[in-house]
Amino acid sequence: MRNLGNTKLWCHLSFVSGVQFTNKEIRESIPAKIFSFRELVQAVAKIANHNPDYSLFFRGQLKDYKLNSGSSSFYPTLFRSPGRSLSTRELEERYNKLEKCTNDLLIKLDELDIDSINKLKKFPELPWSILQHYEVCQTPLLDFTHSLRVAASFALNDAVDTANIFVFAFPYPNGTISYSTEEELLNVRLLSACPAEALRPHFQEGYLLGSFPSRVKRKQPFLDFGRRLIAKFEIPKKGFWNKDFHAIPKTALYPHNDEIEIICEKIKSKNGT
Repeated sequence: MRNLGNTKLWCHLSFVSGVQFTNKEIRESIPAKIFSFRELVQAVAKIANHNPDYSLFFRGQLKDYKLNSGSSSFYPTLFRSPGRSLSTRELEERYNKLEKCTNDLLIKLDELDIDSINKLKKFPELPWSILQHYEVCQTPLLDFTHSLRVAASFALNDAVDTANIFVFAFPYPNGTISYSTEEELLNVRLLSACPAEALRPHFQEGYLLGSFPSRVKRKQPFLDFGRRLIAKFEIPKKGFWNKDFHAIPKTALYPHNDEIEIICEKIKSKNGT
């Protein structure tokens, strides 16, 4: 994907200084502290207003993972290799496993007589998005959401003290799957990609994004979504939610009796992922 380069962006650092910053400065910065969900919504609204050319997406994480350079980093699972290099052979093995899991998923969905099966067969990124979202195997895609409440709930549900919300700037999506050749990005709207039998996407407002073209021979810096980071916030476990704005419980984010989840768990077990 293309980075935001030296473009000056209005971000979390701008609240104090009133000036704009580059993506590099944003990635190396300390998150701004936000103390309530209402405050977070207001902060993001201001960032969106100052950056109208981009559609904002969110990730909630316990930690701000950084490269040795000190820059926040967000690689898709297929390209992650903490503390070591990723060999070409290992990357190829991961792609092979992804292909096997994809074939297994399409076979299972075909057996269920899924309405959208032809579309899933035509665009490999669509079954990849299901495999990634249900955590079946490593893929070249990374989970995002359009919902701040979903992102904050994910971040804080397992937090002890604090967590992080990250804001990213992408092209505006269009349809089930959007390919931006200019930005070298693809964007899958999970709700449209998944069969109606999949419950989880209905509650998570999820999108899966990746670099385009989506298959590369080795890990490269252009695969890091930190290149699209526009803001980051630290939020507290205590006092963040109130009677007007409350967290989405895990039971809602991961609903029971999800038929696609059952299929994905079988594929995961079969392929040892």
